[in-house]
Amino acid sequence: MKTSKPWIALGILLAAIPAQAGDNLNSELSHFAGNAALASVTTIVVDKYCKKVERPALTGFFISAAEAFIAEGVQSATGGEFSALDAVIGSFGAGVGACATAKWYLAPKLETRKGETAAGIVAFHKF
Repeated sequence: MKTSKPWIALGILLAAIPAQAGDNLNSELSHFAGNAALASVTTIVVDKYCKKVERPALTGFFISAAEAFIAEGVQSATGGEFSALDAVIGSFGAGVGACATAKWYLAPKLETRKGETAAGIVAFHKF
């Protein structure tokens, strides 16, 4: 598996910086990016330290998707509402993060032009 170690998680978290809570696009992007980062980091750690695990990306996905549903359950238990949309979007982010980490090389990219800085993620895939 090709990875860029901690740069994967940093890049995904940089993409989530402008996100805010609420039922809007920014909220759903934050759930997606947060769970993608969690799945990515989990996949990297499992791949590096748990050599007996045959599919580290699957482990990364399950850990991150479980977090999405558990977080919504905790929110519901503490007086909030369970948001199925947040849980599903978070699980989708978990799948993308785990798959991308297992198959692609990801790295953050910062670019400054005319005093403005843009943050993003660069993905490489060998064909």
